Amino acid sequence: MNAVLNIEKLVPAWQALRATAPISHIESESDYEQATELLNNLLDIVRDDATHPLYSLVSVIGDLIETYEHDHEPL
Repeated sequence: MNAVLNIEKLVPAWQALRATAPISHIESESDYEQATELLNNLLDIVRDDATHPLYSLVSVIGDLIETYEHDHEPL
């Protein structure tokens, strides 16, 4: 796959998405709580429907949370 980025379109699209849903790298407990709340809200809607248009967003948010938990797990 040869993805060509159109930065002029990508920046406003990313800003619009972030204004709608707080999606970003999780750097703090507050970010973690916000991401967990977002994931729970999405799961209430998407459930386990792999055909739902937001299914991949559930996966992305889940991956961000999993990475944070792995990095901040007590030894």
